[in-house]
Amino acid sequence: MAAAGLHKRHQRYMSKKRQSKRALIMKASLRRTARRKSLKEMLQEDKLLKRMTKDHLDVLQNIEFAIVTKYRQDSSIDDRIVADALKGAMGNDLPQDKRAASINGALQDIREFRSDVSDSVWQAGLRIVLQSVRQHSDLRQGTTDYLDFVCDFVL
Repeated sequence: MAAAGLHKRHQRYMSKKRQSKRALIMKASLRRTARRKSLKEMLQEDKLLKRMTKDHLDVLQNIEFAIVTKYRQDSSIDDRIVADALKGAMGNDLPQDKRAASINGALQDIREFRSDVSDSVWQAGLRIVLQSVRQHSDLRQGTTDYLDFVCDFVL
């Protein structure tokens, strides 16, 4: 009789252990899926960057020219303001900050000037430049790492 009770307890223990193991496997699977998605997104962004720099470098230069021109006029502009302006331009929203709104207006002027460029190419250009801002800056208030970097390339 005691052996039967011991056997049942062992079965319950093993069942709980299997459930725990299945839960761990499921969590690991979810983490792998999330990483793959991030990797997939990164590969898509890399493809977009290559396509834009190969086929539409002029669009990227126009966007960066508008940003750098405003920065040279107003040195209080920082990378966070640039990111806000780019996000606003991507979503057709006017940013709250007047400096970001000024950059946004310059981007709209360039967009009107470049009517030969499709909306999808323009949006991709904005996305690539925003990606560059995030890559070169920590986006803390007052940080101009991206602006200092890009100023070397824009006359």
